[in-house]
Amino acid sequence: MTAGAAPVAGRRASLGAAAVLAGYLLLAPAIYLLGPFAMLTLLSRPRTPRELAWLVLSATGAALSLAGDQTLVPQLMRTDGLLVSVAFALLSLRPSGTVVSRLLWTLVLSVAGVLIWGQVWGVSWAQVEAAFSDILRGDWQAWAQSRPGDQDVQLFLQQAQAVAPRVARLMPGMLALQAMAGCALAWVWHHRIAAIPLGRSPGRFRDFRFNDHLVWGAIFTLGSLVLPLPPLAGTIAANLLIVWVGLYTVRGLAVIAAIFEQAPTLWRVLAMGLASPICGVLGLADTWLDFRERLLPPASGGA
Repeated sequence: MTAGAAPVAGRRASLGAAAVLAGYLLLAPAIYLLGPFAMLTLLSRPRTPRELAWLVLSATGAALSLAGDQTLVPQLMRTDGLLVSVAFALLSLRPSGTVVSRLLWTLVLSVAGVLIWGQVWGVSWAQVEAAFSDILRGDWQAWAQSRPGDQDVQLFLQQAQAVAPRVARLMPGMLALQAMAGCALAWVWHHRIAAIPLGRSPGRFRDFRFNDHLVWGAIFTLGSLVLPLPPLAGTIAANLLIVWVGLYTVRGLAVIAAIFEQAPTLWRVLAMGLASPICGVLGLADTWLDFRERLLPPASGGA
């Protein structure tokens, strides 16, 4: 995700990269990936048939993801997806800056846009939270009905019904992580597909890092949660903390990937899976300890 070498136009994607792309499209809102990719491809002025084909496919997929249910939550997610796509693409026109900084500014601009959208249409946070709670309850109820004779499932459903409002309270932070992941994937695939892509090529995942001073944002966010904040301020802090945890978890996974760089792929995947519960702490510690710098061999002739 750091500045890398110039991309090779038309380079072949690995099986792992294709699996990550397919997994994201199956598990997360497609607009957060297809929208930024289509915008980036359009702004890079596609010249080849392959670029035009990918532009048509991504734009069609983005358009289909914008159609459908007109209830509050889908409308909110469609609006947010469009804002994220436009903001990230425009910020990517800058020749300098890291992907992480663009992702964070994209979140800031998209949140501001959603707040303006809510003011224009008279949508309050209480309405959004209630709508998310209803969707969660409905999904869990449908799952429980598919297994009517399972007492454990019915017990889980009863507990989940009470937990739904608390989960709904954290949905903005979860959607923010999905939006960041979608934009990052769009940036990677843009450099795989475009003949003359925007900006500099993304670096290797094991080199992923960001400005160490951002740790103060995580510290202040965590500290604010122990203060007697108003309900809305507490909700904002809790969702910000989810974003920080996500960023530092990815950084921790990059440290694990660097440590097991020479190991077979299966061992790397297994190590990252087993270490994932502590990756947030590992990524936070990397701010001060810089584990990957310690992995480098010492300079010849020096201590």
